[in-house]
Amino acid sequence: MTTNHSRLIKSAQVAEPRKLGCAGVGLVRSPEMELVEDTSLRDRFGICQWFHFEDYGNLCRSVDFLRELGVKHLRTGISWADYHRPGGKDWYAAMFEELEEFEILLSIWHTPPSLSYDGRCASPPRRLLDYADFVDQIISSHGRGFSHLELWNEPNNRYKWDFKEHDPKWQKFAEMVGAAAYWAKSRGVTTVLGGMMPVDPHWLDLMAGYGVLEHIDIVGIHGFPDMWWANHPNWDWHSHWAGWDDKISSLSPVLDERPVWITETGLATWILEEAVVGRHQLQEYRLEEAMSATATRTYWYNLIDLDPRREAIEGFHVDENEYNLGLVTHCGDLKPAFHRLARLLKEP
Repeated sequence: MTTNHSRLIKSAQVAEPRKLGCAGVGLVRSPEMELVEDTSLRDRFGICQWFHFEDYGNLCRSVDFLRELGVKHLRTGISWADYHRPGGKDWYAAMFEELEEFEILLSIWHTPPSLSYDGRCASPPRRLLDYADFVDQIISSHGRGFSHLELWNEPNNRYKWDFKEHDPKWQKFAEMVGAAAYWAKSRGVTTVLGGMMPVDPHWLDLMAGYGVLEHIDIVGIHGFPDMWWANHPNWDWHSHWAGWDDKISSLSPVLDERPVWITETGLATWILEEAVVGRHQLQEYRLEEAMSATATRTYWYNLIDLDPRREAIEGFHVDENEYNLGLVTHCGDLKPAFHRLARLLKEP
């Protein structure tokens, strides 16, 4: 690596977050499970971690944790909105430099408020081709810094794409992403359709009907079994979960032999009913289940718990799950699933 951690942190000119106490968490290890044997787990299993604007400290420690795990594949993103902030270009240039040792799946989303219909990042841009233009700009500036390009993120989730208000039939999304996929492919970039949440074959068939899949190489899906309340729909009913193979096979009629990547899955170490930290054994179990999925590639969400002083996408501490999804606590304690993954990734 050519980037010096201390220089990066100093250049941010912000105070390091204070260390938060994590006493009394009571981490528990799970029993060993029989895994589906695969000689290339490191080649098909990665980690997802978002990096907030100019959070150099978290960027640097994430690299250290990823090295300790032995991770090869990293999914991260560029916020289109943050890129247009003062200092945005420099921040992302530093991010790519710091992450140069990893093979990156780059997700691009978040409409700049100045370009969107209603001033929100989840709204479509008024000029749909602006997204393709931005994708072209990123390929020109950072194309050597990533191996695959993911176009948007959870487009059937209204927190990420407000289809209910602005695009009920996803026609705007199809036009926007279709143009970006066409241009990315023309420049030799492998394209991934932003992961569905929930997995919906009817939505994917709609995209195929609009012609979006013509320039898509890989279809992304998301799933979080055992998350949220058992008797509420949220992103997916608990009773709907029949395993990853069931989710993937439901898309087969539309895929036309395209591979499927699980670009996000995870489990929060948080017990909703009791509002306390826990479920570490279950996190290990779901991690190992994801490893045995028939997807060509899987990314675990995520590496480090969200800073409790930050706002999650639903709002500030609206859902405590969002603050406990990491393999590492925000104050730096390694959860049992971290150790389990590190051992498995190092096996031949």
